[in-house]
Amino acid sequence: MATTATTLYSRFVFTLLSGASLLFSADIQGRVLDPQRAPIARAAVTLYSRGGVETRKAITGNSGEFLFPNTTGSYLMEASAGGFSSSGLIAVDAVNASNAEIVLDLAVVNQRIAITAAGMPQSLDATAKALDIYSAEEIERRGEFSLTEVLRQAPGMRVQQLGGPGSFARLHTRGLRAFDTAVLIDGFRLRDAAAPQGDATGFLNDVLIVNPARVEVLRGSGSSLYGTHAMAGVVQVITDQGGGVPHGELSVDGGGLGMFRGTARVSGGAWRDRVQYSGGLTHLNVTRGLDDDDRARNTSVQGYAQLRLAPRTRLNGRLFFSDVFLGLNSSSFAAPGGFPAKGLIPAIPLAPDQVALAEAGKPFAWGSATFAPALNDPDARRLSRQTASMVGLTHELRPDTVLRVSYQDLSTSRDNRDGPAGARFPPRFNNASAFDGRIDNVQARFDTSIGKHQWVTAGYEFERERFENLATDQNPNSAQRLFARTAVTERSHSFFAQDQIRLFDSRLLISFSGRWQGFRLTLPAFEGGAPRYTGGQILTPPDAFTGDSAVAYLFRATGTKLRTHIGNSYRAPALYERFGTFFFGGAFSPLGDPRLSPERSIAADGGIDQYLAGSRVRLSATYFYTRLQNVIAFGGLLGQDPFGRFSGYLNTRGGLARGVELSGEAGLTRSTRVLASYTYTRAQEVTPVFADGLLLSPRIPRRMGSWMITQAIGKHLDVTVDMYAAGEAVSPFFAGTGTRAFVFSGAKKADLAASYTVTLTDRTRIQLFTRIDNFLNQTWYEDGFRVPKAWAVFGLRALF
Repeated sequence: MATTATTLYSRFVFTLLSGASLLFSADIQGRVLDPQRAPIARAAVTLYSRGGVETRKAITGNSGEFLFPNTTGSYLMEASAGGFSSSGLIAVDAVNASNAEIVLDLAVVNQRIAITAAGMPQSLDATAKALDIYSAEEIERRGEFSLTEVLRQAPGMRVQQLGGPGSFARLHTRGLRAFDTAVLIDGFRLRDAAAPQGDATGFLNDVLIVNPARVEVLRGSGSSLYGTHAMAGVVQVITDQGGGVPHGELSVDGGGLGMFRGTARVSGGAWRDRVQYSGGLTHLNVTRGLDDDDRARNTSVQGYAQLRLAPRTRLNGRLFFSDVFLGLNSSSFAAPGGFPAKGLIPAIPLAPDQVALAEAGKPFAWGSATFAPALNDPDARRLSRQTASMVGLTHELRPDTVLRVSYQDLSTSRDNRDGPAGARFPPRFNNASAFDGRIDNVQARFDTSIGKHQWVTAGYEFERERFENLATDQNPNSAQRLFARTAVTERSHSFFAQDQIRLFDSRLLISFSGRWQGFRLTLPAFEGGAPRYTGGQILTPPDAFTGDSAVAYLFRATGTKLRTHIGNSYRAPALYERFGTFFFGGAFSPLGDPRLSPERSIAADGGIDQYLAGSRVRLSATYFYTRLQNVIAFGGLLGQDPFGRFSGYLNTRGGLARGVELSGEAGLTRSTRVLASYTYTRAQEVTPVFADGLLLSPRIPRRMGSWMITQAIGKHLDVTVDMYAAGEAVSPFFAGTGTRAFVFSGAKKADLAASYTVTLTDRTRIQLFTRIDNFLNQTWYEDGFRVPKAWAVFGLRALF
C-alpha cells in the first residue's frame, strides 16, 4: 500500500513538474572555463533543443559568462573557443534551470553536435552513421566561399569543378553518380525539378557560403529520412539561427582571375531572444576567369528569423536566394580518329597555340592530342535563379514531445542562351532554352521520447513539382521561328518514421527508420507542335519503399566505437525522365516514359572510431558497399514502344561500388590541428557505358586523399594549408563509332589561407586575410575542362 501511494505521489510530482515546464520559462546561464578554471572570453556557446525545435547562440563576456533567456525543455549545449576542444552537455529543463559550467580541454579532438544522422541534435559520438561536420569557423579559416570547395575535405567525396570560380560542379559520393547525393537546406531538399535527373547538380556552383552555422555530410543511404536522391549520402547546409548579442561582419576581397567579392552578415536576438535573426548578403564578380572571357556573377542572400509566440510555440522562416550569370564555353571533344578499337585512350590535350587557332575558326593541327579542351564561346551564357523560402510553426506539447509543420517553396530557373559567335557548331540565330522548376513541399513531423531511452519520430510529407521548358530563337523568318513549350506536374505523398534506442547506459545505440512515397501524374501540356504521350496510358507509377537500420556500441574505457549501417534508398524518376521531349523540325520527339519505376539501391557500411592519446587523436576506418539494383538510363529501344520512341529513358540494371574510407584528426597542441583522409573505391557498371564494353564507372578515381593543417601563430595570426589529390579516372567522349573511355590524370590541389586579426575593442576586430588557390601551380583537366593554375585573393574584414 505504501509502495502504491509512493508511486502515485511520484507520478503526481512528475506531472506537476512537467506541466510547470510547459507554463513557465527560465534562463539558462553559466560560464565557460579553461582547465585551470580561468574564464574564457569570446567563446561561442550553442544551445540545441533535444527535440530539434531551435538552436540558439551566445558569446561569452570577459568573465566567461553566457545567458540564454526564456528557455523551455531540455537541451544539448556546445561551447568552442580557439585552441580548445568543444564539449557537449545536457542542460536541465526550465523548472530545474541552474548555472552551468563548461570546462574546455586543451588540444582535445572536437566533440560536436550533429543533426543530419537522425534529423535532430545528437552528439557526434552518439551517432551510428558515418558523418562529418564543417563549422562556419572552420570554413572561414580555410577561406572557402563555395559549398563544393568546402566538401573537398570529406572522405569518400569526389568534387569536380569544370573550370574556374562559378563554373559547373559535380559531387560523386562513394563511387556513385553525381545525382545520387541529396542536398538539403535546413532539412528540405534543394533540387531542380527541371533537371534531367531532378537533382541539385545544375545549381551546386551557385551555392555560396553566406550565412551557415555548419555543413554536415552523411555518407551512406539516407532516403528513409530525407527521401529521393539520398542513395550515396546527404549534404546539408544548416543556417545560422541567430540569437544572443547582435554581431556581424563586413568584408571585401579580390585579386586573381579578376575576382571581387563583398559580404555583409548580421546575427543576434531581441527582447530577451524572443526574436532571433541572422542574415547575409554576398556579391561575387569574376570579370576575367580562366581564359579572360569566363565571366561569372553571383548575388546570394540567405537569412533566418524566429519569433517566440509563447514559451512553447515558435514561428520561423528562412530565405535562400541566388541570382547568377555564367559565361559558358563549348564542350570538350575528341580527336577525329586513329584510336584503337578497344581499351583505354590517354587524354592528351590539344596544344595551346592550336586551341587559339580552333577558337578563331582557323585550321589547326591535332598532332598527338586526343582531345580538345573546352573552347571559348563569347556569346554563350547561362542566367539562373533559385529561391528557397521556408516558413514553419513548432509547438512543444511537453519538454520531450514536439510537433513541427513547415512549408518550403523552391523555385529554380535556368535560361541557356547562345548565338552565332562560337567556334564549334554555333546556331544560325540567337536562341534561348529556359528550364523552370517549382517544388511545393509540406512537412509535418512529430518527435517524442518513450521513457529515458527511446526517441520516436513520425511524419508526413507532401510534394508538388512542376517542370516547364520553353525553347525559342530569333529567326528573321517568322514562319520558321522556334517556339516550343512543355509543362508537366507531379504530386507525391510520403510517410516516414524513426525509432532511436539507447541501452546499457547509452553504450548501445540502435536506430530504425522507414519511408513510403506514392506518386500521382498529370498529362503534360505541349505548345508549338503536336502533343506526345497520347498513345500510351498514363499509369500510376510504382511506389517507393525504403528502410534503414544502424547500430553502434561504445567501449568508453578504451575510447572505441563500433558501428554498422544498412539501408535501401531510392531516386524518384524526374519529370524529364517521365515526359521529356526533343523539339526538332517543328515537332516534339518523346524521350521519357511515364511508367518508369524509381531507382533503387541497397547499401551497407561498417566501421570503427578510436580515440587515442587522451582524446587528442581520433581515427576512423569504414568499409562501404553499395549496389544500384534498378536505375534509369538513356538508350536504344527495341520492339514496339507505345510512345513511338526509337531511344529514350528506360529502367535497367545498375552497378556497384565498394571501398574503404580512412580518416584521422589530431589536436597536436593547443594551436595545431591536423586532419587527413584516404579513400579507395572500386566502382563498375553492370551495363557498359562505353562502346567497347568496358565496365568502368565514369569519373570515379580508385584513390583519393586529403589533409589539412591549421596553425595559430601567437594571438593574431592563423594559417591553414589543405591538400586534395585524386588518382586518374576515365571520362566518356564520343570518338567516331561510339562513346570511349579517356583516361585523365587526377587533381592535385593545394590551398593556403591566412588571416591576421587586430582587436580594437571588446566587440570590434579588424582582420586581414588572403587565400592562395592551387599554390603548387598544377594543371589538370576535369572532363576536358582546364582548371585554373595558381591564383590568389586578398581582403579586409571588420567584425563587430
